[in-house]
Amino acid sequence: MLLVVTGFAIFLRSIPSWSYAAWGCDFGIYYGLTNSFVQSGELFSSYFGWGGSYQYFPVLYAITGIVHWATGIEVITLMPKLAPIFGGLSVLIFYFIVKELIGEEKIALLSSLVLAVLPFHAYQTSHASPLTMGHFFMMMSMYLFIKYRQDHRYVVPLFISTILLIMSHHFSTYFFLISLVSIVFFENLSRSKWTASLKIDIMYILLASVLIFSYWVFVATPVYESFMNNRITIGSIPIPSMMIIFAFYLVFLLSIISIILKRKLNIFIERKQLTFRKNIIRFVFTITLCFIGMGIFTFIKMPWTNIQFTPLTIIFSIPLVAIFGFAVVGFSRMKFIKNGYFIRGWLISILLSFLYGIINSNWAFYPHRHLEYMMIPLSVMSIYGIRDIFLRVSNDSITETVKKFPQMEKVVTSQSSHVRLMKKRQVLYLFVVVIIVTTNAVSIYPSHVALNASYEAITNENLAAVEWMKENLDTNNSIVASDHRLARIAEAVGFNTTLDNATKLWDSINLTDYLDELMGIEKQYESKITHIIIDYIMKERVVHVGFADIAYMTNESYYKFTVEPFELLYRNASIDPETMQYIHWTEVYAVNWSYIDKYELGNLQAVEQS
Repeated sequence: MLLVVTGFAIFLRSIPSWSYAAWGCDFGIYYGLTNSFVQSGELFSSYFGWGGSYQYFPVLYAITGIVHWATGIEVITLMPKLAPIFGGLSVLIFYFIVKELIGEEKIALLSSLVLAVLPFHAYQTSHASPLTMGHFFMMMSMYLFIKYRQDHRYVVPLFISTILLIMSHHFSTYFFLISLVSIVFFENLSRSKWTASLKIDIMYILLASVLIFSYWVFVATPVYESFMNNRITIGSIPIPSMMIIFAFYLVFLLSIISIILKRKLNIFIERKQLTFRKNIIRFVFTITLCFIGMGIFTFIKMPWTNIQFTPLTIIFSIPLVAIFGFAVVGFSRMKFIKNGYFIRGWLISILLSFLYGIINSNWAFYPHRHLEYMMIPLSVMSIYGIRDIFLRVSNDSITETVKKFPQMEKVVTSQSSHVRLMKKRQVLYLFVVVIIVTTNAVSIYPSHVALNASYEAITNENLAAVEWMKENLDTNNSIVASDHRLARIAEAVGFNTTLDNATKLWDSINLTDYLDELMGIEKQYESKITHIIIDYIMKERVVHVGFADIAYMTNESYYKFTVEPFELLYRNASIDPETMQYIHWTEVYAVNWSYIDKYELGNLQAVEQS
C-alpha cells in the first residue's frame, strides 16, 4: 500500500511535466544553470539573469546533469520529469517519519496519503526547482535526525543529508532549522524532566546552524545579503544580518532558560481531552474563519500580493479548508499521543514565522510560501482530527460502560449498540478520508489556475520559438520582453530581457502609454526593447510579469502588435485536426525603431488618433 501512495504522489506531481514540454515560471533559470553545469562541469556556474542566488543551490542541477550523462536524455526532456519524482519521494520519507514518531503504520500511511494530495505541497513540488529538492532533503534530514536520537551512528548520514539540504534550497533549510529548535523546546516544555536526547539535540542544532550560516555568509552570499541583511525588520527598523545570527542563538538559549524557570515555578497546565461537542465547535469555527477570510479577499487584494480570490477558487478550496478544520481538532489531540509535541513544535515554528511575515509584510518571509511547509505537520493532525470527530466518541462511550460494569465487557464489545455504532463510524471515517483525499487531489491544479495570477505551462511551441530566436537573432544586442515564464527561457539561451520591468506594454493600447517601457526609460534594463514573445497563455489567460505584478491582455491590447511599430518575425502553432482550431501558439515580434524614430511624441499621438 505504501508503494501505491508513493506512486500516487509522484503521479500527481508529474502531471504537468507530462502534459507540457516543461512546467514552472522559473523553469528557464534552472534549465540554464543545469546546461551550464553539463557543459562546464562547474558546480557553481555564473548567472546574470533575473534573481541572484540560484547558482549557489546546485543540487538539482547536479543530479539532473549526472542522470543526463548516465542516460543521454536531453536536459530539456529530463529535467521537468525528474524533479517531481523527488517531490513524490518526500511523501515516502514522511511515512517513515510519522511511523518512527507515533509507531502506528496506519496513521503513518493515512498521513502520507493526505500529504500526497494537499494542494500547496503537491503543486510546489511538481516543479523542476531547487525548492523540490529542498523538500526532499528536508524530509530526509528530519527522518535521520529522529534516527540519530535513537542511534548515534546515524550522525554521518544525517550531516551528509544536512549538507545536501543546505545546498538545495535556503528557504527549506530555514524551516528545517527553526522547526528543530521549536521541536526541542516544546518537547521539553511539556515534560517535568529533560528528554534523554537533549544533549545530542543541542549539539546537532548548534553544528547544523554553524554550517547553514557559514554557507550563506561565505558561499551563497546573495542569500546573506538579500534574505538576511536589512531585510528582516521589527516594524520599520531593519536588523543587521549579524544581529539576526546572534538573535538566533540568544533565542535558543532563552528557550532553555524558560523551561528551567517553568519547572522551578512548577507551572504545569492540566491536559484535558476535548469533548465531541468542542471538537465540532473548533472545526466549524475554523472553516468559517477561512471562508470569511477568503470572502474578504475577493473584494480586496491580499496585502503581500497582487492577488484576489475568485468565487471559483473558493469552491476549489473547500477540501483544503476541511483539512484545516480537522487539523485544528487534531492539534489538541497531539497532547495525548506519543511524540505529539514533536509534531506540535514543528507546526508552531512555521506558524510563528508565518505571523511575522504577515505583520511585517516582509518579502523575505512571504506568508504564502509558508503554507507548503505547514502541510507536513497538518497532514498528521488532520488524520487525528477526523478520528476524533468520527471515531473517538464511540470508543469513549464503550470504555466508560466497561468501567462501570466490568461484567458487561463481553456483551459491550460484541453485541452492544455502541459496537454497531462504532462500526458505522469506522465506515464513515474511511469514507471521509477518501472524499478528502479525492477532492484535494482533483483541486491541486485547477485551484491555482482559478486565481488568474499565473499559468506555468511551457509548451513545445514556446521552446521552438526561443530556439528559432537563438539561431536567427543576435543574443548580445537584443532586449526581449515577455512574461516571467518565457523571459526566463530566453535568458537560458543567452538573451537579455527586461527583467520583469515592463508591465504597461501588455495591457496598454496607445503607443504613447508604454513608450517609456519600449525605450527602457528609468527601467532596470536601460535599453530599447528589440523583440517581444507572446503566446496564447498571455493573450487568453494572464501575463504573469513577476510576483505581485500581473497584467491581462484584451483583444485591443494584443492586436496592437499586428501593426507598426511591431513586425511579426516568427509564429509556431499547433492545430486540432478535428476542429481546425489553434491549440497552442507562440509569436515573436520585432520592434521597428525606425518607425518610432520618425516621429516626435506629439506626432506619435496624432498618428495613433488617425
